[in-house]
Amino acid sequence: MTDLYLIRHAEAEGNVFRRLQGQYDSMITANGMRQIAALAARFRDIPVDAVYSSDLTRTCTTAGALCAPKRLPLHRERRLREIGCGVWENTPFAEFARRDPKSSYDFSHHPTTWRAEGSEPFAVYTGRFLQALREIAERHTGQTVALFSHGMVLRGSLQTLFFPEDENAVQHCENTAVTHVLYENGAFRLDYLNDDSHITPEISTVGRQKWWRGGDHNDFNMWYRDAAPGDAELLHALAIRPGSRRVRIALLHETPVGAAAFDEADGLLHDLALLPERRGRGLSPQLLGEAISLCRTAGARTLRLDRQPEDPAARALFAAYGFAGRPGVLDLQPRVVWPEL
Repeated sequence: MTDLYLIRHAEAEGNVFRRLQGQYDSMITANGMRQIAALAARFRDIPVDAVYSSDLTRTCTTAGALCAPKRLPLHRERRLREIGCGVWENTPFAEFARRDPKSSYDFSHHPTTWRAEGSEPFAVYTGRFLQALREIAERHTGQTVALFSHGMVLRGSLQTLFFPEDENAVQHCENTAVTHVLYENGAFRLDYLNDDSHITPEISTVGRQKWWRGGDHNDFNMWYRDAAPGDAELLHALAIRPGSRRVRIALLHETPVGAAAFDEADGLLHDLALLPERRGRGLSPQLLGEAISLCRTAGARTLRLDRQPEDPAARALFAAYGFAGRPGVLDLQPRVVWPEL
């Protein structure tokens, strides 16, 4: 028999920047590092013989919860990757819902039939994941193995294995949620599903969000467009200085609420601002995420602040999302960093 622990990655940029990650390579947040520490504590007294992970940075980093304290090598397995989302990869959720509301709804509620241009069909992504899972289980007979993967591919694969007639039986789960599966004589048996008892409310990701609750519950998800001449009054109200190569206007539904001004290729962030009545709602990380995403896509290796913020809330925001290591500078290249546990 093989003991298998299937674990979702810790909180990553896309989870708080409110973007559809797919196979876009993003980094773990500071809160995600706290979740990793909680996961390590959960497994402190559980023997583990081998650790596998998808080859994306957010899973490889999360795997440090077990690899680092147990001194185990990490086996990277591409077939454990998240689903390929095609044209919607790294798109803000609000933009996805605005441009194609049916596809946006089906992505979460009808995964077996959801398709988009360039995306992986359900049978393809669950097929490659389950093939890898079976091979790993056979390879480690009599041992305990931890596998780190992603929310949607885990959801679809667990549905295929244990609930083939009910596409809503496996719900969206918390970051670092753990599923325990036993494999023997060619068959999988479910012990428990998506347990997140190690995650306290203070470090929960899903607990702070509403989208998964159903009904009319929605988060404040923003979408973006380039600034136009008619935005001059808004930019003045936001104190956005002129001269930036790129200014992105943030909108809730059709209402402008903020802006980010930056130079993409140079990785230089000039201004980031929300209207006063929109502050305090957790929107700032999304706005910062837009600048990070576009600068990374343009090839910038770092994102630098052109001045140190004086506002305590702004300083806390930048510190929380990676600017604390080198003050005013964020490394944009995803890399695996295991926390000290």
